Amino acid sequence: MKKFLKSVIIKGFKALGLRITKFNSGRPGHVRIMSHLGINVVFDIGANRGQFATELLENGFTGQVISFEPTQKAYEELVKSAERHQNWHVHPRVAVGEKDATVSINVAGNSAASSSILDMGDLHKTSAPESQYVGVEEVKLTTLAAVFHQYAGNDDKVFLKIDVQGYEENVLSGALPIISKVGVIKLECSLVSLYEGDKVYQFYFDWLQSLGFVLWDLEPGYRHRETGRLLQFDATFVSQSLNDLHSV
Repeated sequence: MKKFLKSVIIKGFKALGLRITKFNSGRPGHVRIMSHLGINVVFDIGANRGQFATELLENGFTGQVISFEPTQKAYEELVKSAERHQNWHVHPRVAVGEKDATVSINVAGNSAASSSILDMGDLHKTSAPESQYVGVEEVKLTTLAAVFHQYAGNDDKVFLKIDVQGYEENVLSGALPIISKVGVIKLECSLVSLYEGDKVYQFYFDWLQSLGFVLWDLEPGYRHRETGRLLQFDATFVSQSLNDLHSV
């Protein structure tokens, strides 16, 4: 009965456009990090249908979220999700990478969640057959540096989330001109290669350290469904300047 009443109350609040938010230690680690560091702008690269942004907003984030999604159907769903929030903006459909160009993106069967500009590796195909590609779409490619100042100013504290299925190196390369303006980077990392030509976690750990970022958090992600081996995790890095101001 208690669960039923809770469900009715939550649905009633949603119908009014309101949310019941929990402000406690149960919030995801990256949300607590953002709150602690005073983050007020989030670039959500590889948004899919908006799951990451929805989680942020449901956990009380009041800053600006800018989402990017290259696949057509997921983009359309993303736009619908963002319409209910004044502080959630969706950039025109585009892929983010290392240059301005037109590219082909492989659309994955799992609601496009595993879509990538790169070819999928055999391990990914066998460990998650439902993620195999079901189509190809043409999309414009741009860099984060080219669009950054449309959404962020010099005084903003910026959080960069990258979930692009093996294309993370390209996104970071295109962000290098403005990387000093980014306070936090949340990056999906692989322990083993899952896409043709991708890089595994040690490459990114070394590169981000050389760029002046400090590892703050690790979140286990995708596991092989049969062996239980962890294949991917999310790593959150904080700029040295913010780390020095908010060291723990």
